[in-house]
Amino acid sequence: MTLGKPHADLFYCLETSLHRPEVRRSPQQTAGLLADEFVEFAKSGRVYNKEVTIDALANEGSSGSSMVPQVADFFVTALSNDVVLVRYRSVRAAPDGHKTFETLRSSIWKSNLGRWQMVFHQGTPIPHE
Repeated sequence: MTLGKPHADLFYCLETSLHRPEVRRSPQQTAGLLADEFVEFAKSGRVYNKEVTIDALANEGSSGSSMVPQVADFFVTALSNDVVLVRYRSVRAAPDGHKTFETLRSSIWKSNLGRWQMVFHQGTPIPHE
């Protein structure tokens, strides 16, 4: 079932907080948002766990990859009382501003002791034709 706006707003805030440079650079904030069993299937095809993800985000610096993407087509679906699936499309402009990169994204969030944490994330690039 797709959740109502208040719940969708909560997960939009949680999900997009991980896009913000000040959160990405903070191992403490990132660790609080990711479950210990977190796994990411990155758009690069690599698989990351929580520790590797925290380190990678903290060391991103001010590279183009740390630019905050635009989010579109955001949907939240309850899988159970304490697990939700988030799906959306992210759009990131190239540093020169002439090209955009679009990625289909999905995340699974689980409530752990009353706190929502991401347990899975996947990014799949949308090819430009």
